[in-house]
Amino acid sequence: MLNRPFCLFLYSPSMFGRVYNYIKTEINAIRNGKAFVFFVCLALSTFLWILNALEKRYTDHITVPVKYINLPKNKNLTGRLPMNFELTVDAMGYTILLHKLSLAFSPVLIDVNELSNNYLENKFLSKYSISTNGHKDEFAKQISSEMEIINIRPDSICFRVSNIIEKLVKVHPVVHLTFAKEFILQKSPVAKPELILVRGPQEILDSLRYINTEPLELKNLSQSIALNAGLVVPPELKCEWGEVAVQISVEQYTEAKFEIPVLIINQPDSLEIKTFPAKVKISCRVGLSQYNKLKNNSFRATVDYSKRSLILSKLSVNLDNIPETALYVDYFPKEVDYIIERKEMMK
Repeated sequence: MLNRPFCLFLYSPSMFGRVYNYIKTEINAIRNGKAFVFFVCLALSTFLWILNALEKRYTDHITVPVKYINLPKNKNLTGRLPMNFELTVDAMGYTILLHKLSLAFSPVLIDVNELSNNYLENKFLSKYSISTNGHKDEFAKQISSEMEIINIRPDSICFRVSNIIEKLVKVHPVVHLTFAKEFILQKSPVAKPELILVRGPQEILDSLRYINTEPLELKNLSQSIALNAGLVVPPELKCEWGEVAVQISVEQYTEAKFEIPVLIINQPDSLEIKTFPAKVKISCRVGLSQYNKLKNNSFRATVDYSKRSLILSKLSVNLDNIPETALYVDYFPKEVDYIIERKEMMK
């Protein structure tokens, strides 16, 4: 609870009168324009203080973009190179301010052949490093003659190059298809041209097996169709082809059934293995154009005696040599019983 003297002070008529008179005086001053003069003087003094501050030298950090020019002929830069330099600079305040207010710096040009003494032109060399801080004066001339570079990050740049070669690469159509009832692919989709000439770094092309097309998605196909598709070319490579034609051949299918004998592999010479049953039944779908080409000997069913189990009394049946034209292949049985008989030795 406030004591009495303090309460009297707060509610003293003389104190209230002085506060009232002060506020009234200030309002009259604003009306008379004195406040405007005050703010003008404040702004002017602030401006002069900033000018004075900008005329002093400061150490600060700026970021500038980098562009690489004069690259080795018939070679390509690989790996990641810094796209910006982080600079520690010493300069007048207004110079630093102008650079920081600039929305787009002119990039620092890195002359690769000059800085590498043309060593990378040698076909046997693939790597060369330079110290960025060893070229501070050259970079400073490109940025500003009024600025001194104290330090550069990164402190070094490693150039890795690869010889440029040409290679014929297969085009791989990427398609996602669904078919109308009783229709299937007649054969795998084919690109025209099937091979394209690609140019780029040797280390990339040596391992490149094919170029994908952009995905094509088609539904309820009931007839053959040809469409253009763009190529998905890695950015390091160049290709004259922007797109290729993709031929998708569709036809009706029919059911095909076969019965083939089970072959025993890895069977010891001294033993004779018999399976029960001795044959397996195969069913599949095949296009009408391929139906007459599919025969019993187009398939092969085997059991591997070396993989027999001491616990299980059956051998697993493996179906191999399945033709590409046979689709949705199924067979029965998947396992067979077997007996072992010892062959009589010839006297």
